[in-house]
Amino acid sequence: MLTANRRGPELRATNGELVKVSSLDGGAIRLEDGRTLPANYHEYTHGYAVTAHRSQGKTVDTVIISADAMKKELFYVAASRGRSEIAVVTSDREQLRESVGVSTMRQSAIELARKQLSAHTLEIRHDVHLVPGMNPHAGQQIGEQLSSVPAPTPEPERTPHVGVERDLGGPGLGLGL
Repeated sequence: MLTANRRGPELRATNGELVKVSSLDGGAIRLEDGRTLPANYHEYTHGYAVTAHRSQGKTVDTVIISADAMKKELFYVAASRGRSEIAVVTSDREQLRESVGVSTMRQSAIELARKQLSAHTLEIRHDVHLVPGMNPHAGQQIGEQLSSVPAPTPEPERTPHVGVERDLGGPGLGLGL
């Protein structure tokens, strides 16, 4: 895995790019795609395992996720990188299941405003106080008007479902979500 960008006449490399080495020639590393890493390019590491963050935008044949806890969006990124196989390895199946159910997605300003309006509307409905000197029937009318205002209903979550078809076996290994 290349870990630094290089834009020059001798090499174009992108940070996070996964490459395969075809041969070593002195201090230079020849890649299967025909490029050669010059002897002064030392920004690389083994690319057989990457973090879920680094895997974003990449596709591989097989994915192995090793985690005891991971938020919903990150799990989706990690799990959706594979073309044909996914295996999930954990020492605590329940903890992982619970953590994958938690979203870290930020709410939009509109969603926050809806929640505040909904909470405020409920508060007003249950706590209508009459102003001294106010006609008691006017308060009743206000309460009736508020109760006829529909409370906004939350939109259903759009969470992709990821399934694991096989269990790796052994205690605490494999996870069927």
